[in-house]
Amino acid sequence: MKEIISSGLAELGLADRVPEHAPEQLAEYGRLMLEKNLVMNLTAIREEDGVARLHMLDSAALLNWGDFEGKTLLDVGTGAGLPGLPLKILVPSLQVTLLDSLNKRVDWLNEVCAQLGLEGIQGRPRPG
Repeated sequence: MKEIISSGLAELGLADRVPEHAPEQLAEYGRLMLEKNLVMNLTAIREEDGVARLHMLDSAALLNWGDFEGKTLLDVGTGAGLPGLPLKILVPSLQVTLLDSLNKRVDWLNEVCAQLGLEGIQGRPRPG
């Protein structure tokens, strides 16, 4: 997965604009997503190649459409953490709140952020 992400970031013209460790972190996030997807419905995509291309690189492509440096992002209905969590990995200065209606997804996302050592990102259950 890491190789697909690395080459995809290069194809998107982002390889020099993201942290050196980003492909590894995105691949680990994808691995954790596929593992959790076995017991919790996070995504219909169940293969590493698809997670790399359709989740990680699609999220990364947003960097070519806006400046996220030092900004704040509210990812409403984040589900598996997309696109907020990949954007945080790619732009460490981005402050991210992941909002979802299911507490169990929010709890899992908070665990993933802790495992990946991400700061400035938090999951919140949707009020109501």
